[in-house]
Amino acid sequence: MRKSVDEVSQKMLGLALGGGAYRGVAHLGVLKAFEEEGLKPGFLSGTSSGGLAAAFYAFGMPLEEIRDLADKLHWLRVSTFNVPKLGLLNNSELGRFVEKHLGSKNIEESPIPLALVASDISTGEKVILKTGSLSQALMATTCIPGVFSPVQVGGRMLVDGALVENVPLTVLKEMGASVRVGVSLGSESYRKPENLIQVIINAINIATDQTNLASEGKFDLMLKPELQTYGFLDNGNSLKLFAEGYRSAMIALEKVRSMIDAAGPSSLEQVEAKFLKWLRG
Repeated sequence: MRKSVDEVSQKMLGLALGGGAYRGVAHLGVLKAFEEEGLKPGFLSGTSSGGLAAAFYAFGMPLEEIRDLADKLHWLRVSTFNVPKLGLLNNSELGRFVEKHLGSKNIEESPIPLALVASDISTGEKVILKTGSLSQALMATTCIPGVFSPVQVGGRMLVDGALVENVPLTVLKEMGASVRVGVSLGSESYRKPENLIQVIINAINIATDQTNLASEGKFDLMLKPELQTYGFLDNGNSLKLFAEGYRSAMIALEKVRSMIDAAGPSSLEQVEAKFLKWLRG
């Protein structure tokens, strides 16, 4: 294992974890690789299943435990549900799952600064969830429109953040991360849908693949694990997904280190001051 970077350099690094339903297990492999190399991120942002991975990690749960929970959660097995005429369910079970394993936390209590992205279905706006109930925020960022009823947060009707920013790199910049690494789980290959749920998920993924094509800045890097052979709702491939995420991160580690070096020195006080200004804004 390489010698870890200093505390200030580590605080400069942010990871943005994108949505991808059950493919989100690959994020855990990415985090494992960074952790082994002493590059534990100073900031985390997440959308949809990426938000789940980011939140559980930010609140200190070991990666192996998160992976075990992913196998038990089954929140993506919505295609087996008896969908009503309007196609609307309630994902409150996910909120209860989060509180069972993490407690009734607020986002701002996270040891690693955390932001979750949702979409306001009434206005089309991007909503950055940075304070308030963690379980409610995770219900919102994973709320697949057309499958789950919108989640009410602060007077807004919120759904899956993948509609507005599937890999929330811009959020990391606002938080104060000088070097930003995104993880995209999308794919340009799609499977023929067999039911309403798969139609909706394919439609969302087609749209979000386009948002993932947004240009990256000098200090942005997008990781794209090879996940084309895994469906978004394929449960039971956690070890393979974890391995693909780990492999993609290991390949990128030298690039990440060079980006940190190129970003130049920044005091810990400056980093923290910028984050607090964002949090209170």
